[in-house]
Amino acid sequence: MTTTTEKQTAKPKQTPDFYIFDTVGTGGKPAGAAFLHKKGKGFTILIAGKRYAAFPPKAKTAAQPEQPGAGA
Repeated sequence: MTTTTEKQTAKPKQTPDFYIFDTVGTGGKPAGAAFLHKKGKGFTILIAGKRYAAFPPKAKTAAQPEQPGAGA
């Protein structure tokens, strides 16, 4: 009896949209990569094995009413 195991759920390797380089003291060695984010106008950033997400600031919805006593 022979058993074989194969990984069929392996994702294909994704090519980064941007590379991140360490330019201080390392001669420009790669430090990470950035990918366009799947959910909106942002990036997924991988640096030293950690994952970060970066998004532009949200637009302010409505003008905030002035607080009483906050003026002159």
